[in-house]
Amino acid sequence: MGTHMQPEGLSILLAQLQHEQSAVRVSAIKQLAQPGNIPAIAPLATLLDDPEDAVRLQVILALRQIGGPHVFDVLVAALQNERPQVRRAAIVTLGKLADPRSLTPLLQALQDPDERVRNSALLTLGELGDPRALPALERLQSHNEQEPAQLKQEYLNHAIKNIHKRNQL
Repeated sequence: MGTHMQPEGLSILLAQLQHEQSAVRVSAIKQLAQPGNIPAIAPLATLLDDPEDAVRLQVILALRQIGGPHVFDVLVAALQNERPQVRRAAIVTLGKLADPRSLTPLLQALQDPDERVRNSALLTLGELGDPRALPALERLQSHNEQEPAQLKQEYLNHAIKNIHKRNQL
């Protein structure tokens, strides 16, 4: 699995990632979003702090398209991004990677200061269906009954139910 992009084409697109117009940056990101395009991962990661929302979110989508274990560390680092939209997109993309290493960062995302990020992590954990998440989710469920504002109870219940269902527990 790898990209069929010629080195000179890759160089041009990588240069366009620094263009002053966000539309040019977004276009370059879309063209770099090819399965296995490993050389594009690090340059794309630098745009997770771009001032434009569209650019940041396009980077996450591109990382999802590139896929594979090489994007994992970039997505985990994106969970520390100052912008909640980037953190939410990274959570969803980690879930789509179906990498068993995703469990720990997704569980950590349940402590995010942004409620929407926490709820995205819950939904993603439920979709993954990894039974290793159950002890932590069940602890949260009992704690959440005392402080319901912490996590959406319905999302928490859904995640636990889905994990049980997927694993016939």
